[in-house]
Amino acid sequence: MTKIYVIGVGPGSPDYITPIARKVVQNAHLIIGSKRALSLFLEDIKGDILSLTSESIGEAIDYAVESAKIGKIVAILSTGDPGFAGLLRPVLNKTTDSVDVEVIPGISSIQICAARLNMCWDETDLFSFHEGVSYEKKMKLVKAVKEKRDIILLPDPKSFPPKEIARFLINNGISEETTAIVCENLTLPNEKIIIGNLKKILNLDFGPLCVMVVKGFHRIRKFLSCWNDEYVGL
Repeated sequence: MTKIYVIGVGPGSPDYITPIARKVVQNAHLIIGSKRALSLFLEDIKGDILSLTSESIGEAIDYAVESAKIGKIVAILSTGDPGFAGLLRPVLNKTTDSVDVEVIPGISSIQICAARLNMCWDETDLFSFHEGVSYEKKMKLVKAVKEKRDIILLPDPKSFPPKEIARFLINNGISEETTAIVCENLTLPNEKIIIGNLKKILNLDFGPLCVMVVKGFHRIRKFLSCWNDEYVGL
């Protein structure tokens, strides 16, 4: 049976790539990924490279399937973990039972965010707006905040960034004093963690690589990250 590997490449730093991910890439005939993902494996890649963009995902996966069918080992690189707002879903949507899909899990920005904030996240509500920003999903977020749930979410950098999330929550009855945190560029040299509230986040801009936390209760353990000097308290 033909096989495609979907490999989680971690949150950004090469330190968070698993050894098995490197091993699979080293043995692959075709490696598909974004320029940023491919750059993490420059010393491991021996096969052909196909650079991936958001516009070319469907075409690239079709090419991956055809390549696997003729016996090539194909590795598709997915930022973070493929199963959470990653490339696993579009790959599954494009493949049939004749193609075996094997997932090599990676460390996600969600995990790093929880670790940085000392959060036990087994009872945290997770949201991703990377794959669509529907009104229904946004209202589910409002409901979770009103129920005092702790939330970790991936904003959409264009249509639903942190400042617009803060605005939407406030406009739908959530107190502007509700604790809100944005972790930006996690594991990278320019990592930044901003701790404040919805009112503060409403007036800040962030890059595309960020994770947002909304706390159901207003208290959070104050800390200084040993990875950076940025810190904004309540």
